[in-house]
Amino acid sequence: MSSLKLAIVQFPRDTTNLNKNITLMQQYFSQITAGAEVILLPEDWLGATVIDWNDYRRIVTELFHTLKDSSSRPLLVSGAQYVRAEGNIYSRGVVLGGALSAPVAFEKHFPSRAIGERGYVKPGSLLPVVEHRGIALGMAVCVDIMYPELVRGLTLRGALLVLNPANIPATRMPMWQGIGIARACENTVFVATANNTATAYPDGREVLGESFVVYPDGYTLLACGREPGVFYFDLDLSRLDRVRRRWPYLEDVRTNREIICRWYYG
Repeated sequence: MSSLKLAIVQFPRDTTNLNKNITLMQQYFSQITAGAEVILLPEDWLGATVIDWNDYRRIVTELFHTLKDSSSRPLLVSGAQYVRAEGNIYSRGVVLGGALSAPVAFEKHFPSRAIGERGYVKPGSLLPVVEHRGIALGMAVCVDIMYPELVRGLTLRGALLVLNPANIPATRMPMWQGIGIARACENTVFVATANNTATAYPDGREVLGESFVVYPDGYTLLACGREPGVFYFDLDLSRLDRVRRRWPYLEDVRTNREIICRWYYG
């Protein structure tokens, strides 16, 4: 497979109205064109609302079936939502579609201290790598991308595209793009971030889109701007081999683990 068509939904969420967000996202899904192979949603597109995990899975599954061409089996990466599950609250998303026999859950491992998530959100443990049309994908929820060890772990398990559903204030997006470039280059993988837009944090900080895609050689191919919408990108997968022939970072880590562990752990 030489390319992968990625659709990023940059969503103008309402901070409190769950039903309004569901209806609006259904409208966006009705516009997604045939041929989109992976669809990425932002974090907390339903709002900063805690809902039951089973309800969230139902909402996402129903969304998937509103796609015009769901018979072609695209892969939907739902973002992540605050959900009640197993007696706790997690920031958890779900992947479904493609050749998956059942939905696959993923979680935020490091709830944000800065916005108070650590007071009620339990650290996650689910960090899957899924395969879609011969391409392995991993998910790092929002602030988890700040932890290079987590993203490196995904790429050592074969992920070629790391998807980062996020909800980042406008003042932090230049930094976020820099982090995305770093994760892409040090792991020689594609990194894609989906952000909400036309919304705000509870403290008033604006969230204004600027979702992006970074190629493994560090070039930012997408900065979506601030408008809501569905944005499409044909990822040239041939870049992976070319960059990895030049930058053997993953190969070095795999073949020199003793050196890496010595410097990392002392």
